[in-house]
Amino acid sequence: MKSVFIVGIDTGVGKTTVAAGILKLLYGIKKVCYWKPVQTGTIVGDDTATVKGMTEFEPDVYLEPAYRFAEPVSPHVAAKKWGKKVDLGHLRQIFEERVKAGYFIVIEGAGGLLVPFNETELQIDFVSLLKIPMILVAEDRVGAINQSLLSIRAARDAGIELLGVILTRTRRTLGNSESISHFGSVEILAELDPTEDPRTVVAEVAGHRRLRGLFGVSNLPH
Repeated sequence: MKSVFIVGIDTGVGKTTVAAGILKLLYGIKKVCYWKPVQTGTIVGDDTATVKGMTEFEPDVYLEPAYRFAEPVSPHVAAKKWGKKVDLGHLRQIFEERVKAGYFIVIEGAGGLLVPFNETELQIDFVSLLKIPMILVAEDRVGAINQSLLSIRAARDAGIELLGVILTRTRRTLGNSESISHFGSVEILAELDPTEDPRTVVAEVAGHRRLRGLFGVSNLPH
């Protein structure tokens, strides 16, 4: 595994926190960096800045987005407003240059797999282009089963390797884990409980035994 792509079933499901946790998990073990290739909605927040605040590593651990747009809308809509186009070839070039420099890249997607990047290509096309595995992040809420299963099917139809699903919670469990695992024939890698401080979740991901094993990192002693 040379890199990993973190995709959500929707926006606001916790993938930024999960990406920060995986970055922290790998930091000091691999030459690792975080990258959000396309960032929209900077008027309400910036995921790269959020990850920096939650992890506080040196600057070269964070690769700045290739595209940044102020409007909290789909990348293709935001780009069109500014007379630009999200170019998958350009994104792949940045990715390949970073990999050649020896980096393992934790890539955070822009929402779900079928988010349009331009007038003809979706985010799923970009994941397929990079030929790297992905982790799906879902919030344990009403609708999560349907959205998760649709995302799982789309990934497999596109030939993308799915490592598993991480469930995040903002309240009590709704029992979606078992259904997603059963109907999606997929492993639930972790179930993360809610907390007031997201850095607690980052630490939980970084120390999670299954996730550490997934990335070939020795587990911490008890």
